[in-house]
Amino acid sequence: MFTLLAALFTGCGAGGLMEQQSLEADPAFLVRILPTRPGLDIAGAGTSGGAEALAPATLDKTIPELEKSAREAGLQKMAVRRWTGPDGARLVAVAGLWDDGSAASAIGGEIARAAVPGGRAWTPSGFGAAQGFRTDDARSLSVIIGKVWMFVRAEGPIDDEAVIRTIELMRKAAAQQDEQGTGTRG
Repeated sequence: MFTLLAALFTGCGAGGLMEQQSLEADPAFLVRILPTRPGLDIAGAGTSGGAEALAPATLDKTIPELEKSAREAGLQKMAVRRWTGPDGARLVAVAGLWDDGSAASAIGGEIARAAVPGGRAWTPSGFGAAQGFRTDDARSLSVIIGKVWMFVRAEGPIDDEAVIRTIELMRKAAAQQDEQGTGTRG
């Protein structure tokens, strides 16, 4: 599935499925600024990487097809930060910078679906183009603005609001970084 998506969206231009925006931001910055939520502890140092790190960061396993699709679709770089807590609580935040927001949206949506097997579709208010899924004990949310992709996965006793707030903090930081000139416009 991931290879098919990359073939469909690689090279989409201004007339593609999603209007191209130029917002860019540093993925490492976006995950580094996130505070630790009450009841959670940081699980190791944040990490950065490229296409090879995407599946392990988002789905906790290596998927060669996803790596290939992400590389072909223009994933430039990504960063991840993790937290854990009692009763199996896990929160993972991932940010990525892509050549093309359309490809990032398509692949991100498939990742969100795969992260919560059997989940119901979920689009929180205020996140019209977001792609999310949830069950009683798991949530995933994928959001794209410009060329910046943001993804959050939560497991265990972590509520919708924690996922939404994490995405919102990354979204605001990306916009602010771009406005201040620390990001770039492509």
